[in-house]
Amino acid sequence: MKSALKKVSLILAICFVAFHLYTAAFGTMPGIAQKSIHLGFLLVIFYINAMVDSEKRWEQIFLGIMALFALGGCAYITILDENLQLRAGIVYASDILFAILLIIAIFEACRRKMGNPLVIITLVFVAYAFLGKYIPGFLNQPGMTLKKFTSLVYLTTDGIFGSPLYASASYVVLFVLLGAIMSVSGIGDYMTNLATSLFGHMRGGPAKVAVVASGFFGSISGSPTANVIGTGTFTIPMMKKNGFEPDFAAAVEATASTGGAIMPPIMGSTAFIMAEMLGIPYTAVAKAALIPAILYFLAVLFGVDIYAAKHGLKGIPRSQLPKVRSMLKQIYMLAPLIFLIFCMAVFNMTIVRSGLLTIIVTLVLVEINPKTRMTKEQWLQIPVQTVKSAVSVGIACAMAGIISGVIMGSGLGYRISSILTSVAGTSMLLLLVLTMVVSLIMGMGVPTTAAYLVLASLVAPTMIQLGIPPLAAHMFIFYFGCISSITPPVALAAYAGAGLAGCDPNKTGYKAFRLAFCSFLMPYLFVYNPVLLMEGGVLDILWSLVTALIGAYLLASGFEGFFFRWSLKWFERPLMILGAVMLIVPGMVTDLVGIAIIVVEFVTEFMFKRSEKFVPVTVSQSTT
Repeated sequence: MKSALKKVSLILAICFVAFHLYTAAFGTMPGIAQKSIHLGFLLVIFYINAMVDSEKRWEQIFLGIMALFALGGCAYITILDENLQLRAGIVYASDILFAILLIIAIFEACRRKMGNPLVIITLVFVAYAFLGKYIPGFLNQPGMTLKKFTSLVYLTTDGIFGSPLYASASYVVLFVLLGAIMSVSGIGDYMTNLATSLFGHMRGGPAKVAVVASGFFGSISGSPTANVIGTGTFTIPMMKKNGFEPDFAAAVEATASTGGAIMPPIMGSTAFIMAEMLGIPYTAVAKAALIPAILYFLAVLFGVDIYAAKHGLKGIPRSQLPKVRSMLKQIYMLAPLIFLIFCMAVFNMTIVRSGLLTIIVTLVLVEINPKTRMTKEQWLQIPVQTVKSAVSVGIACAMAGIISGVIMGSGLGYRISSILTSVAGTSMLLLLVLTMVVSLIMGMGVPTTAAYLVLASLVAPTMIQLGIPPLAAHMFIFYFGCISSITPPVALAAYAGAGLAGCDPNKTGYKAFRLAFCSFLMPYLFVYNPVLLMEGGVLDILWSLVTALIGAYLLASGFEGFFFRWSLKWFERPLMILGAVMLIVPGMVTDLVGIAIIVVEFVTEFMFKRSEKFVPVTVSQSTT
C-alpha cells in the first residue's frame, strides 16, 4: 500500500509543478480557482506523504479522511467559483459543510507541519468571531453567525483564498521550484564550495563560510530553522574543528540562516507576499531591503572576525580548500541569479514571468553541462522537494487568511488600533516599542510568513494611521518577525543550531542575539530616517551606509570586548557600544557624537596599550 501511495504522491507532485508552470506561462486562473487548486494539491499530497510515514493503521485512516476533507473543500469551491458572484451573499448548507471540512484539514496540517502555536493563535481568533459578544470592553463585538463566518473565510477573497494565498499560488511557488532545482542539480553545492574557496583561508574562515553559504540558502528557503538544520550539519562541525566554541558556532549558523529571509533578490517568500499586500512591485521591496541586508550580514561577519582575532583562530589551510581558479571556471553557475535580477530590475518583467524564465534558464544551464546534468531520479526529486517546501508557505497563508477574515468581519482591526493608539497616545516611539514586543512574541514558534501576515493585519494599519509610510511599517514588523527566531527566550533557530552543536541553547540564543544586535536598531531607523530604505539622495544614502558599517564593526568590538588587537576593559565596552549606536543612527549630530567617542577610544587604546603583547583568549570547547 505504501508503495502505491508513494507513486500517487509523486504523480500529484508532478501535476502540481506542471499546473503552476502552465499557469505561469499562459496566465493564472481567475477568481478563487488558482488558489483553491494550489491549496488542494498541497494538502492532499501532504496527507498522502503523512500516510506513508505512519506505521499505525488508525492514523493512516484518519490521514486519509483528512485528505478527502481537503480535496472536497477545495474541489467544491473550485467548481462553485464561477457562480459565486451571482449568489448575492446567499450561503447554503453545503457551503458551510465544505468550509468546515477544509478548515479542519488546514488546522490538522498546520498542527503536524508547524506545531501548535499557530493553531492556538488561529483558534483564539475563530473563538473570538463567535464569542466576542460575551467579551466586555474594547473587544466586544456582535458576534458572527456560522453563515457570515463561512462567507468571509471560505466564499470570498478576504479569507483563506485571499491575497497571501494568491501570492503563494502564483509566484512564490515558482521560486520554491527554482530553489529545488538549484538544490537538486548541485548549484547550491557550488555556492557553498565557492564561499569556502573564497573565505575559508581567512581569519575565522569556517564561520565566514557559514555566514555566506547559510545566508544564500536562507534566502531561498525562507525558514531559519530548516536552513540551520540543512546547512548547519556541514558548517557547525567545520567551525568547531577550527576552534570555535560550540555555542558561538551554533549562534553564527542561526544568525546567518535567519538573515537569509531579508536578503534580496529572493528573500524567502514573505517579501513577495508583502509586495502583494502593499500593491507595489516586488523590486521596490527588494530595493528597500538591500542596505539593511548588507548591514546585517557585514555586522555578523564583523562579529566573527573580531571573535577570531580575540581567540587567535586562523583559517583553513588553502591545500584543504577547493581551488579558487577551479571555482571561478564554474562561475556561470551564478547565471540564474544574475538573470533573475536583470529580469526584475532592468527589464521590469513581472515576478511570474521573471521566475518562469529563470527556471527555464536554470534547467538549460544544468542540462548542457555534463557535470551537472541530472539523472532521472534527480528530475523526479525536484517536484517532491518543491511540494515539501511549498506546503509550509501554503498552510501559513491559509491560516493567516482565516485570521484576516475574522479581523475584517469582526472589526477587530479597528479595536486593536484603538487600543494601541490609546496606550501609545501620540508617542510614535512607544507605539513602535509595543509593536516590536508584539512582533517578537508573535514570531516565537510561528513561521516568519505566518507571523508577518498576522501582524500585517493587526498592527500595520495602526502604524500607517499615525503617519508611518506603509513600506516602512511593513518592513518594521517583517524584520522583528524574522529576528524573533534568534531572540531569547524562544529562539527556535538558535535552539536548532545548539542541537547540532551539542551545547547550551540559552547560551547560543544569547550569542546569536549579540551577533544580530544591529538588526534590532534598524527597524526603528526605517521609520525615523528611511534613508536606509534607499529613500533619499545618493550622498545621504552612501554616508549613512558608511557610518553604519563603521558603527556595526565597533558594536561587535564592544560586545566582544576586543578592539583591533587590544582587549577592552569593562568601562570601555559600554563607551564603544554607545559610540557605535550613534554612528548607526542616521543624522549628522549623532554621527559627530559617535565619531568623537570612537576617536577618544582609539587614541586611548593606541597611547596606553600599543606596547602590550597580544595573548589570544583560550577557547573553551565545553558543551555545557
